[in-house]
Amino acid sequence: MSYSHKQRVPKGVLTAFGAVGGVATIRTPGLIKPLLGATMAGLLYTFRSMTVTLDEHHINIVFGDWLSIKQIKLAYIQSVEAKRMCPLSGWGVHFVGDGWLYNVFGLDAVRISMKSGKIIYIGTDEPQVLAAAIREAANLPDIEPAEAEEEIEVDSLAS
Repeated sequence: MSYSHKQRVPKGVLTAFGAVGGVATIRTPGLIKPLLGATMAGLLYTFRSMTVTLDEHHINIVFGDWLSIKQIKLAYIQSVEAKRMCPLSGWGVHFVGDGWLYNVFGLDAVRISMKSGKIIYIGTDEPQVLAAAIREAANLPDIEPAEAEEEIEVDSLAS
C-alpha cells in the first residue's frame, strides 16, 4: 500500500500572513528588520504545504519541500480514526491536550493511537481516505473505535 497527499495552504491565507509579516518587518527598527523579514519568508515557505506519505513500514510527514518532521512506524499503531479538531487547536506543530498535532490548514485530522498510549494527530483535507490507507497499511480492522463500541453494545443487548 502506498499513499501520498500534499495539502496546501490557500493562497489567500498565505497572502494575509505575508502582509501581516511585512507590516511587522517594516515597523521593526534597525538591523533586526532583515532578520525578521528572512525569518517570516522562511516560515511561510516551509509551512505552505504538508505532504503525508505511506510506505510499507512508515507514515512520513514533510512540511514544504524539505522539512521532514515526523516518521511513524506502522507496527506501533493501535487504532486510527478520522476526527474534526476544535478551532482552538490551530495549525502548526504543537501539543493539543492529549497528543501532538501536525497541521498546515483546516480542522480535519486523523487521530492515531499508538500502542505506547501516545496520540498523534495528522491534519489533512481528506481524513477518511488517509485513515483508511493507514488502516490497510498497518493491517488494522476496517472499523473506527466509536463504531466498534456501538456494535459491542448492540451485541450485549441481544444476548
